[in-house]
Amino acid sequence: MMRLVVASMSIALGSAACSDPAPPPLPPVWSATYDTPFDAMVNCLAAKPDGAFKVSPPEYFQEGVMTISFTPAKMPQVASTYTIRRAGNRTVVNWRRPGNAGDLDWLDTEARSRADRCATV
Repeated sequence: MMRLVVASMSIALGSAACSDPAPPPLPPVWSATYDTPFDAMVNCLAAKPDGAFKVSPPEYFQEGVMTISFTPAKMPQVASTYTIRRAGNRTVVNWRRPGNAGDLDWLDTEARSRADRCATV
């Protein structure tokens, strides 16, 4: 009888743990809408950057949405990403990074400057 109770409790607790919804995504540090075609913005943001940064190839998220990581080469643990979304003839770019990663305002500024430069190409 005791084994049945323990087994039932284990199954119930395991089910409850698995049914918890995933945490919501981090809110964007900044967001901007550009009068730049979606494909042009994705290609530009995915191009190899100058300086000490790395980018990932664009990852398909869903129709009209791509993500690209943009991280300092010496800080690969900083999971910072652009999320690029088609909005008609315009493109919306959201920038996200871990909120508790420390003093990274310089990275936010560099990411925004890069997106702004891509909008003028």
